[in-house]
Amino acid sequence: MMNIVSGIRQYANSDRLAVVCDDEKLSYKDLDRYSDIIGNYISQKYGENTPVAIYGNKDVMIIACMIGALKSKRAYVPMDVSFPEQRVLDVLDSVRPNIVFDMSGKNFFRDQDGQIKEAYKSFEIIDKKNLINLIEENKEGPLASQVPSENWVDGDENSYILFTSGSTGKPKGVQISAYNLDSFMRWMSPILGLDGQAKVVMDQPAYSFDLSVSQLYPGLANGATLYSLSKDVVADFKVLFDHMRKSDMEVWVSTPSFVGMCLVDKDFNQEMLPKLRKMLYIGEVLPVEVARKLRERFPKVDIINGYGPTEATVGISHVIINDDHIGSGKSLPVGLPMENCKIKIVDEEGREVEEGQKGEIVIIGPSVSKGYFKNEEKTKEVFYLESTDPGLESGSPKDLAHLRFRAYKTGDLGFIDETGNIRYAGRKDFQIKLNGYRIEIEDIENNLRKVENIRNAVVLPVYKNEKIAYLKAIVELEVENDLGNLKNGIRIKKDLAKLVPEYMVPRNVTIIDKLPMNTNGKIDRKKLAQEL
Repeated sequence: MMNIVSGIRQYANSDRLAVVCDDEKLSYKDLDRYSDIIGNYISQKYGENTPVAIYGNKDVMIIACMIGALKSKRAYVPMDVSFPEQRVLDVLDSVRPNIVFDMSGKNFFRDQDGQIKEAYKSFEIIDKKNLINLIEENKEGPLASQVPSENWVDGDENSYILFTSGSTGKPKGVQISAYNLDSFMRWMSPILGLDGQAKVVMDQPAYSFDLSVSQLYPGLANGATLYSLSKDVVADFKVLFDHMRKSDMEVWVSTPSFVGMCLVDKDFNQEMLPKLRKMLYIGEVLPVEVARKLRERFPKVDIINGYGPTEATVGISHVIINDDHIGSGKSLPVGLPMENCKIKIVDEEGREVEEGQKGEIVIIGPSVSKGYFKNEEKTKEVFYLESTDPGLESGSPKDLAHLRFRAYKTGDLGFIDETGNIRYAGRKDFQIKLNGYRIEIEDIENNLRKVENIRNAVVLPVYKNEKIAYLKAIVELEVENDLGNLKNGIRIKKDLAKLVPEYMVPRNVTIIDKLPMNTNGKIDRKKLAQEL
């Protein structure tokens, strides 16, 4: 198996850097040593293999905590500092960890007197200072002994649990196993050009967001250096670009929303990042115009568009965007499926449709999760075992061969085009009915982005009396003008009406300076909806 822990140990005899964050550095040697101490501490103190919770954004010691958890045969559960307290409580209530590592530096879990808050007294809270003390005190002791591989997370055991939004208002924990990750890393590593050489990989997405796995696991398994961009760095453009210039990064992993923000500055180009060779975008639609600008600004870089849900271990398809894709007049493809994965497009009855027809995307193969943590009801709704052999080479031990039959109903709409590429066509639950018409919100948004002087746009349904009354568009302009909201709105609706039927044109258009982003680097639709 292509294991992240064995990858780290392979480079532990060198002085190669594993992580750089806010001027702090952690070598592979220290990462291996520190995670041994953490893993042994957890295993020796607690008998049951409950998950380990980690709270923070970006910090070199977060990586040590993650690997330490894996060495103690436990999954880790990352929680970002942007999580509201209720979400933190919901996650902790679900996983009931023995230990919570607090790398935030915010004393989130303590009151004004420095005491652990009542709600968190059932957990051992270890902050960064205490963790460093624990490591320093045990560098020469029994806790410093190498954790043998039989004690690591392995096979179908959970490596991490990521909590995503749930329809009930309670987050759902997606379980990703060591075998799921093995399948993903074998596929992703060559796509990103990670081959054991000392390369720098951008580490910007929050660890609570599955896109972060794209650089974290293939990067550390192949001896790369993760160059972490913390929230404070990202918040200040000058600081952000200074960090980028000195990073020497070769691989960029981020979202279209984040890179779209960077593209506003003309200095964001190949000169700023001369070593950059790969850009990967998964988790959000890559607009054609963004891809076009990236091709112009970074002519030496592969612009990789991909697709995959959290429930199928980050990504299952990819394509390198070329000029033909950009000039086709169509939305960008999201690529060919990975070799050990089968994609089915099914209708509402679950029957496979003919090539080129649109339906729900179903993923079958060893990267599919076993389901939601302690949530059998939600698991049964979208996960199942395929009854017929999908024809995939399992490449796994006999006791894990059944993993090639695991299937996940994504809720995403799409079709397979004549080249075999997957074409994403929006969410099933992004479909609405307005005045009897079935409308896909993302269809309107994609067409809005084609209108002159529009950088980005979001369309939201406005409800009255529990019914959709009309659609509202919130738009970010490419270049500011003095037309005002009303005149801009009239112009935009007129131009949009040339691209979509009249019933799809939003009634209201609001111009804002910048669309808000959430911690995952995606447009914060929830925040925009609350402001309606």
